[in-house]
Amino acid sequence: MSCSMNRYVDLLLGEFKHYKTRLAHGGIHKEVQDLLLDYGLEIIAETLIEGLSRVKRCTDEGRALMSLDLQVLINGLQHFVSLNVKPKLQIVETFIKAYYLPETEYVHWARAHPEFSKNQIVGLINLVASMKGWKRKA
Repeated sequence: MSCSMNRYVDLLLGEFKHYKTRLAHGGIHKEVQDLLLDYGLEIIAETLIEGLSRVKRCTDEGRALMSLDLQVLINGLQHFVSLNVKPKLQIVETFIKAYYLPETEYVHWARAHPEFSKNQIVGLINLVASMKGWKRKA
């Protein structure tokens, strides 16, 4: 399917393709199929963010692989979905990019992104803090 470093991307693509096929053969109107595919993309985005927010340790290389995996996933989904996939998964990219913010920007970033839950933001900050060796006070 893809040249992804992580098997979960291939699994997600396979499951989504199966979901699309079942919708296509379920006697459902095309508009409803598209709506359900759209919801499916939103669920993938939410699930990825939830998973990423629970990561406890990660190297810079690992964070780069997260971005690469996301691009492979977007490209793969785009092959069998007529909808524009990228805007639906933009939220995941936004979350991954937050790993690279300077220490002083996280409070502002959290306020500017109410689409993420408190737990997701805390998870992100805890990961960055442990990887960059921030002091507890900071």
